[in-house]
Amino acid sequence: MGQQIEITSVVTVDNVALFETDRSITGQDGIGFDAIPEQVDTPPAQLAQRLFEAVADLERVYVASNQVTAKRSGDWDEDGLATARSVITDLFVFYAVG
Repeated sequence: MGQQIEITSVVTVDNVALFETDRSITGQDGIGFDAIPEQVDTPPAQLAQRLFEAVADLERVYVASNQVTAKRSGDWDEDGLATARSVITDLFVFYAVG
């Protein structure tokens, strides 16, 4: 259960991808991660952990309100974008129905 997050737009510039979502993940303050966080007790930390585990060559994740910025060591490809999109979309899904 839990609702999926809708990604309203994705913009890539070289090795940075910006995902805009339909809901806030943080308050107005943003938070950045350069690796899997030691404490995974907030939605931004959970998202960062999942992205670092799922997306190859990820260097940084920054979450601010309804935007997620992810930086890779190389340019983004369709597989990497699809993986990141899936991780973000399912952040608040606790178990699948059916």
